[in-house]
Formats: sequence, structure tokens, C-alpha cells
Amino acid sequence: MRVDIDNNRNARWLQGSGNSPAPVGTPGAPRPGAASRVGDGTWTTPTVQGVPLRFRYDDFDIRGLPVPLRSDVRAPAPLVDTGAHDRHGVRMYEVDGRLWDHPVAQAQYGLYLVDSHRLSGDRRHLERAVRQAQRLLDRRVAHQGGWFYPYSFETGLHSGPERFAPPWFSMLAQGQALSLFCRLAEVTGEGRWRAAADATFASYLLPPVAGRPWGVYVVDGLLWLEEYPFPDRVTGDRTYNGHLLSTMGLWEYWVLTRREEAKLLLRGALTTARDAYPLMRNPGWRSKYCLRHGFDLHSYHVIHTVQQATLYGITGDPVFAQIADLFYADSPPSDAGTVALAAGRHTGHRFDRDGRTLAEATVTLSRRASVPSGGRVRIKDRPGLWYVVTGGRLAGYHLPESPRAVRRGVFALLRYRAPRRSVVAAAPLIAYASDSQGHTTAVTSSHRVGDPVTVDARASLGGVEHLRLATGEHSGRWIRATAVNLDP
Repeated sequence: MRVDIDNNRNARWLQGSGNSPAPVGTPGAPRPGAASRVGDGTWTTPTVQGVPLRFRYDDFDIRGLPVPLRSDVRAPAPLVDTGAHDRHGVRMYEVDGRLWDHPVAQAQYGLYLVDSHRLSGDRRHLERAVRQAQRLLDRRVAHQGGWFYPYSFETGLHSGPERFAPPWFSMLAQGQALSLFCRLAEVTGEGRWRAAADATFASYLLPPVAGRPWGVYVVDGLLWLEEYPFPDRVTGDRTYNGHLLSTMGLWEYWVLTRREEAKLLLRGALTTARDAYPLMRNPGWRSKYCLRHGFDLHSYHVIHTVQQATLYGITGDPVFAQIADLFYADSPPSDAGTVALAAGRHTGHRFDRDGRTLAEATVTLSRRASVPSGGRVRIKDRPGLWYVVTGGRLAGYHLPESPRAVRRGVFALLRYRAPRRSVVAAAPLIAYASDSQGHTTAVTSSHRVGDPVTVDARASLGGVEHLRLATGEHSGRWIRATAVNLDP
């Protein structure tokens, strides 16, 4: 059975993506830190016993986060599971009517259930999470002290010529399983989950060997946690979101254990996340999925944005928040809502995937109106942002965002996971609140130019970027992004 787990059809080969170091002088972009281990471009031989690889790393601070900030789960999982699952309630992957074990699907569903238990207190959520984790353990492959979680189906890499025959392995699966075992160890206090976390972490310490389970290697001095390690040779896809999620598994393991080997590998993986972003980025457009192929897999750009904001939360290093801001500006999150239209003419456009106009339609309104929108998106090689109209006479067309066509309320939210320092650049500082109906109220704060304030989120309010105040009398209200200077 062959299963293609990526559906992208817009392939572009990224020239020069093989072994070239990432350029770091992009105008307007955050620059890597000048710590001694990175600034001279040399490799460092780690002094921590048990880490066999040589790689660059920066001395990032590593810190914990309050449990609610580790997750975006806001409501418990339904106890009636409508997803693909077997008779034991374990998450499965269905292809042509056949169910397959999928280690990432099982680990991610398990994490969802652990968070659901935190919100609900219902023991059934925790029991179901344990079933997901136990399935991972039951299917594990042991190799030189490390536990690996295999895929049992054949896959094609982005529908390209590369084929992975089962069993194949992935550091995305390793990282998500590691996160699940760590959280179960915290919640239950049971030693078996700490032991499972230790054995899974041991897979990060193995040197790469072709023909054997592997997933961690070094390219141009950067430590990569490879989502698609080739089974027959030590190379891979260098998939960004897989690297970052595996990095989060390392972080959760460090939170649980405080092991020095975990901190060293985590710092190496964080250095890669920071130093590789210029090659991943497409200014004014969505970021690439991987370095090997340079694919655009659409929704993964927002995933990259959120992951950078999370890395800021666990390190406190503004560089990750700045990268998140760049990705956000390139293509912000898109969500459905209602677009308010002013009276007058409005012209909708239909585009092909390269941004060429296929059709236009115009309506003239005698008074203000509104239309439903399925999202707010970039159009390739077109300026501004566009609303996808899903109802009315312009259904199926895109409308350009403007003061005459703008979504109501707060939308395109990005949380930074921890407050960012800033100083007031323009006074008076107006703080806004918006209710669920999109009605906005404003108050004038007493802040003056130069006063420090903290913010913890970015969003659009009335089509204008705003930041959310994290502390003070107006905490939770929104101020214009241009009213403060971030990360002074």
C-alpha cells in the first residue's frame, strides 16, 4: 500500500538549498545573535558526555511555561470520537477503507486528550490519552538504547520520486511521542512514562547511520531534527515544521528532567531554527515547507509563525518574536468572518494560482452591507490582503481589503506565549476593546512617550495591526502596533 501524506502540487526546486549556509543579512530581518559559538561560524564539540555530534549552538536561556501556554486547546475533546479510530479508541489513519497506525496522529491525539483532561477533569480523557501512548510503546522499535516509533505504510515524499518503504521513521514522530510521554509523566507521576521519555530521548543521541533508524544529523554545522530521514543514506528533507515540533519535544523533556544533554541538543536545534529561517522565508509570501524541495504547503506558513512565537516563549529571546512578526507580515493567519462594505462600487476578482486575473465582477451598493468571508489571504504578486467572499453576488470572488471593505472585530490572532517589552512611541496611547459583534470601544491611557509597556499578542482590528497590552490597567485591550517600539 502506497500512501502520499503530502498533497502539494505546486513544486518548485529551491536552487542552492543543498549545503549552503543560510544568508543572515536580509534587510529588515532579525540577525542571529553574536554569541561566540555562532559569530565566528565555527563548529563546537559539545563537552557534555553522551552527545556524539558536533554542531553550532548559541547559549539560549531555556525556561518553562505555565501549562496553559503550551497549548492552544480551549475546549475538551468530545468523548464521542468522530475521527478514524480502532475498537480500542486509538487514533488511526484511514486510506481506501484500511486503518493504519500513524505515530504522529496517535501522539498528537494523545496530547489533545491530556490537555482536555486538564480542562475537563474527566478521567476518561486521560484514560484515552494513555491508550494512544501505550500503542506507541507496543509498536516501538528498539535500536542501540533508543526507542523509535515506525510508520507501517509506504509513503511518497511530497508526491515526488522519493519513496519510503515501511518501516520508516521520523523525528516528528519522535518529538511528538516524547512530548506525550513527558506530559503523562507529569500528570500521572507514573515511572513508566518517565522511562518511555528517557528511551525516546536516547534516539536523539544516536549518530546517523544509513540503513538503521536515525533522525538527527548536522548540515553546515547546524543540528537538524529530520522529519524525513532517508532510509538508505544520511540525508533528508530538512522540513522546518517537523524540526520545530521535534525541538518542542526536546524542550518538554528538559522541563521534566533538566538533563544537560537535552539542553545542549535543544540549544543546537534552536540555533538551527533561527539561522535557517532566511532560507525558509519567501518575503511577501508563504514560507517554504522544506529546504530540499522548497514546496509551498499553504497552511504550514501559519504553523511556522506560531512555532516561532512559541520559541520566543521558551527562550525569551526577541529574535524568535521578530521572526514570527516577519512571517506574520508575509502572510498573516486567515480565518472566516464578516466583511463590512461601504456604500458604492465594489469589484471582486478571480485569480489563478500565479495571481493572474481570470474574471471580475462589480456590485453597486446603495447603503452599507456585509458579506461572509472564508478568509483573508495574500494573492501571489498582488499587493495587500484579499477577502475570500463566500456569499452574495460576489461569492467566489476576492475583494481587496480597504477602509471600504474590512472585516469586523479582532482577527488574525498571534499569541507570543510570553509578554514582550516595548516602549510607547506615540501619545496619547489609545486602547481598544472589541466585543463578539465587532463593536469597538476606546479609552485613552495615561502613558507618555518613553513609558514601558508589555504586549502578548498581535492581531488585526478593523484591518489595522494592533498589539494586546499584557499588564496595567488596560490589560487585554489593543493598541496600534505603530504606537510602540518593540524589544527596546
